[in-house]
Amino acid sequence: MSMNDTIQVGRPSVTELVNKLRAEEYFIDRNFQRRLVWTEKQKVRLIETILMGYPMPEIYVWEQEPNAETGAQTFSVVDGQQRLNSIEKFIGNEFPLKKSSLDSERQSESYAGKRWRDLSNEEKTSIWNYVINVRRIPSSVSEKEIRAIFQRLNETDKSLNPQELRNARFDGLFLTAAVKVADNPFWKKWELFSLQTIRRMGDIEFASSLLIYLRAGITGDTPTSINDTYDKHNDRYPEREKDIKRVEQLLRKIDRIFARDDEVAGFFSTTAHLYTLFVVLDQLELTKKRIKTADIEEKLSDFVRAYTGRRRYSLIEKYRVAVSSRTRSKQSREARVYSLVDWINR
Repeated sequence: MSMNDTIQVGRPSVTELVNKLRAEEYFIDRNFQRRLVWTEKQKVRLIETILMGYPMPEIYVWEQEPNAETGAQTFSVVDGQQRLNSIEKFIGNEFPLKKSSLDSERQSESYAGKRWRDLSNEEKTSIWNYVINVRRIPSSVSEKEIRAIFQRLNETDKSLNPQELRNARFDGLFLTAAVKVADNPFWKKWELFSLQTIRRMGDIEFASSLLIYLRAGITGDTPTSINDTYDKHNDRYPEREKDIKRVEQLLRKIDRIFARDDEVAGFFSTTAHLYTLFVVLDQLELTKKRIKTADIEEKLSDFVRAYTGRRRYSLIEKYRVAVSSRTRSKQSREARVYSLVDWINR
């Protein structure tokens, strides 16, 4: 029997699905899907789709082995957590159907601007009765096979970026390390990534670049080179905890620098500049010549003022040229790092 025949399609109603979520028969599998990062508009448009009676994409759940004593069985949601979460949250009155997020032709509908509690009984019933295609993957199918299925599905979706494809393909030590780094509160505190960037996993990709630096030094990031690192450290990554700890240490240092100088924080709050600062701070700590933190902070302030001012310095111009070229190339990164290191050491 083919995999397509093995993975049967059911059509449960929203009532059935919500009840399973509330009873924890369905649970979100973090091995497959990391965070709930849909925008408000996406959530509203999903509920609008249901109220219109239009179909939505399939949801995939994976059977877990039943409890040997009771026969109770749970299912991990391997694809569709955003949709299920949005439905459950709307029914829980957690967000309204804002008119600005609805289709322009439906902003005068009776449900526009309302929360669940404000809908008519007819509208509520239509949501409860709405059916969704759910593909049930047997427990006999391995996690590796599931990832292979989704990699194949995702390869045909041109809207997915390299990191989203990477997330579907890999499940090992390097990915989980990058996720842990991306979950550091530093990023949210300084608003380094927009919600859209997080949704498209740009934060995980940037976290990957920091870990790659710790493993291989300054390199150029290409989809192929990042994939190679994920593959190399998927099953064996003995330095994983040490690398995560090192990233956390440097982010704490950057956090203190940002807190003391708004101009420095504003300048280095883009990925190209932040990567540079991260590497520079690491390299300064590794040199025999120790520089006091206060001196580094003063030099960084001078650098930012010089960069944004009218006076011309050769090191600033080298950095500026490197920023204007391919910012993720090895050559550009090295030029920025060495220029900033020389500025601090001068």
